[in-house]
Amino acid sequence: MRPTQPLAALAALALALPAAAEELPFASEGEVVFRGSAAYDASRVRGPKVNLALTRDGTWGGNLLDKDVVLDVKPDRISGAGVNLVVSRDAGSLSVEGLVSGIRVRVKATKDRFTGRVGDRQVEAVRGSNGIWSLSGGESRTAVIRFKGSADRLPDVPMPQWIFAVLGSI
Repeated sequence: MRPTQPLAALAALALALPAAAEELPFASEGEVVFRGSAAYDASRVRGPKVNLALTRDGTWGGNLLDKDVVLDVKPDRISGAGVNLVVSRDAGSLSVEGLVSGIRVRVKATKDRFTGRVGDRQVEAVRGSNGIWSLSGGESRTAVIRFKGSADRLPDVPMPQWIFAVLGSI
């Protein structure tokens, strides 16, 4: 074997890798802001309490509520070690209920109403005609919770990214 053969083989291997192997810069398409903020794009969710990415095998892996997780996502269920969330979605509403590492989760959202509970933290808000989510139906200028970008298209939001962002911000 000549000394240049291993180098040539390594170069050929590098050229054969798919372009997807290169991570694209994170460009948020949606964000949920409550006690914290969590933003997402098509394949990642980032915030202080959530850091998840879509893996090559189609699962979501990373950290959720201070626990390392690998999650299998189906249209009606998100599951993994310590995680069991039931998802119900129709044209007018989206609800998610279950457990994440022993923490009770309940989220129900429609175009104009949002209720989210993660453990002992809870938020209930309605969207005013000015688009601001507040505690009452009035025209408050103070947002209780904010949904930015595609996160504000309730109930037609990107899943599972939206629910991961909600969990990471409440």
